[in-house]
Amino acid sequence: MLIIFGFFPLMLYGSYLSIRDFYSGGVFFFLISLFSLVVSVFFVMVSFHFGLYPLRADMFALKNDSLFFDRKKKKVYRVFRNIPGLIDYVRNSLKKRNPFYPWPTVIVEYDWDSLIFVYVSKVVMLGQLPSTVHTLGVGIKDPDFAQKQVAKSDHDKAWDQMLKHEAIPDFVDFFTIGNPLVMSEYSVQALWAYLHAYMEENGPALPVGESLAEAAPNSWWQSMGCIGPYGPKIKKWNQEHPIFVVMSFLFFPIFGPFYLLWGTFNWLSHKTAFEAPFPPEIRAEWGEPLLPKK
Repeated sequence: MLIIFGFFPLMLYGSYLSIRDFYSGGVFFFLISLFSLVVSVFFVMVSFHFGLYPLRADMFALKNDSLFFDRKKKKVYRVFRNIPGLIDYVRNSLKKRNPFYPWPTVIVEYDWDSLIFVYVSKVVMLGQLPSTVHTLGVGIKDPDFAQKQVAKSDHDKAWDQMLKHEAIPDFVDFFTIGNPLVMSEYSVQALWAYLHAYMEENGPALPVGESLAEAAPNSWWQSMGCIGPYGPKIKKWNQEHPIFVVMSFLFFPIFGPFYLLWGTFNWLSHKTAFEAPFPPEIRAEWGEPLLPKK
């Protein structure tokens, strides 16, 4: 929002001033104005893409960008929106001459038996403090691994043996499950145990004692309740964060416009979200889904 409605118009105005001052002086002022115009136009393009990129990433998102486990067919479907990196987005939009070129939805089908689950932990810096993040990773085995092993040279085989991974299949794809910022070593193990039980031991789709997340807001008023104390959940906010609620109303001229924008874009993000385009023959066999609580 700050880029689209702040920096972008400022750079547009800078470009206008540069063009206006082209013939207001001699050669020196002309060169200064030309240089200023080039810089302004460059930053107009940069600010436009930098502002549009997160907006596009948030709007028209998938409602169910997730994993679907089909234990009847022993299949796993990974659904995601193929969002390019920021640099790739700028490069592609300039190449295609269209900053609104489509970001396709991708559905990948895996065989359950081809998946290798990996516990991944790494230390990252959160501000000035190191923190360990935990992730359940999924590697997809290379179906041609055996043939490739036979075709390897003696040098490569000796290198593999030294690294102690000669019997581990190469991964042709890799992804992670869950949010590493909220997962722990124990929740990673519990997630793996749940998936294994569901796919191989006829385990429940919803473990005992667990509940689904709340349904996504379907109105602007509900979105306001999700992001702050100005909506239908004011009693809940007051019970859990009473001091924050009091401060929000005392400083309403500051908090009010901010939450108004936040709630509006929260509603728009849900309003523009769409279902993954699964083939009907696949979706028809899944039956009725478990519905989240209202």
